[in-house]
Amino acid sequence: MKKMISMIALSATALLLTGCSSEIPEGDASHFNSLPSFDELIVTKTYLPLKHPCMLHAADDINRVKGNLTASPWQEAWQHLQQSAYAQSSYKESTAALLDGYLKRMDANNWSKTYPDYNNYTALMRDAAATYQLALRYQLSGDAQYADAAVRVFNAWKTNCKGFLKDGSYTDSIPDPNEYLMEIQAHQLANAAELLRDYSGWQQKDFKEFQTWMKHTFYSVAIRYLKNHQGGQGTRHAWLNWDLASMTSVLSIGILCDDDYAINFAINYFKNELKLFNENGNILNAIPFLYKDPDSGETLGQCQESGRDQGHATLCVSLLGAFCQMACNVGEDLFAYDNYRALAMAEYVGKYNLYTDEKFPLMSNTQNTSDDSYFQYRSAEMPYTVYSNPSWTNPAISADGRGTKRPAWELFYGYAKAHDVSAVYCQKWSEQQRRFNGYGDGGAGDYGPNSGGFDQLGYGTLMYAR
Repeated sequence: MKKMISMIALSATALLLTGCSSEIPEGDASHFNSLPSFDELIVTKTYLPLKHPCMLHAADDINRVKGNLTASPWQEAWQHLQQSAYAQSSYKESTAALLDGYLKRMDANNWSKTYPDYNNYTALMRDAAATYQLALRYQLSGDAQYADAAVRVFNAWKTNCKGFLKDGSYTDSIPDPNEYLMEIQAHQLANAAELLRDYSGWQQKDFKEFQTWMKHTFYSVAIRYLKNHQGGQGTRHAWLNWDLASMTSVLSIGILCDDDYAINFAINYFKNELKLFNENGNILNAIPFLYKDPDSGETLGQCQESGRDQGHATLCVSLLGAFCQMACNVGEDLFAYDNYRALAMAEYVGKYNLYTDEKFPLMSNTQNTSDDSYFQYRSAEMPYTVYSNPSWTNPAISADGRGTKRPAWELFYGYAKAHDVSAVYCQKWSEQQRRFNGYGDGGAGDYGPNSGGFDQLGYGTLMYAR
């Protein structure tokens, strides 16, 4: 089964602009006032009112999982969540790590002497993971102590965090571009908050203040980045994961805050049917080349970061999956957009990184290898097209970080199974994780203590298995 998405919005916009220009008398600039603004062009659809919760998980999803908690593989995954250190009612927030109240993700060589807490975003990544796991545990058990613990974390952050560290002497007041990657945690916090937005123990005043804090702290930075890329707009100089970090931020905060403009912006940025953007978050740039897979018969889509390393390519799978899932729950099936192009990327990255059954259990969740013999498919068998922009060229698919394990595959496999679409390699990854881990894919806390282990929320076996 394959579906195609029309280009009606693009055609309509082209006609609109052509029509307007033909009606402007020579030398009469006053009629330019009637042309639609950038923001008016962006809003192509009304998504409100939303039926909350509607980010990674809708009410029907939660009820489906609750009905399966005594069956495999949900039972094992549920037990694993309950054992997580981040899903305990005793969990304590860590905003004290922000010595001056500002979030930082900065290079040690340049900033450690100026800011002792130059890398304090790690407090955010742990607390964001905890709020999600606590919110899940509440939703699936009904035990309010877990919701209360998450609310304490939310309230601490909106009270104690002043936002990103900024300095007006730098472009867009961001002193270190690495700060933009803190947007990864925005959609994690937003998803956790979405699951608790109607919880009676979270006072409406506090919830509304949290919404405002999310917009001030994350949305304001993310949307500016997507609009101008620190002055480099249109050059595609940034890696795909940078765009996806801000795209997931804008979309999730749009949903959390019932902001139709933000939702439209994120979805139109992905599609780029209006030709307002030319960046790597646009789906045609994110996945620039398609191939027919001789082994599965599927379409494979080369990830923009496949020639960089597999750690980042698998990160792109995680973030793109989250973005598409959130859009799907507000009525935009972006998995299926352009003949399932996003799914094709997951399959391409999944195939190249797929271990043999013999080697998978030998590699921990924090290990990877460039040894071709560990994988079901050889590097020479993978199709690849040289890809470059003004900043770099990737001449071949990269074996660096090959086999990086992330909890990314169950989301795509669950979607494919629910929609009767083939996803052979996402399925194989999911089945390996279930068989060899015993609990499926897990989440934060299972993939090491560094940022890579917290870049995705995980628990896909629990929430997406079908």
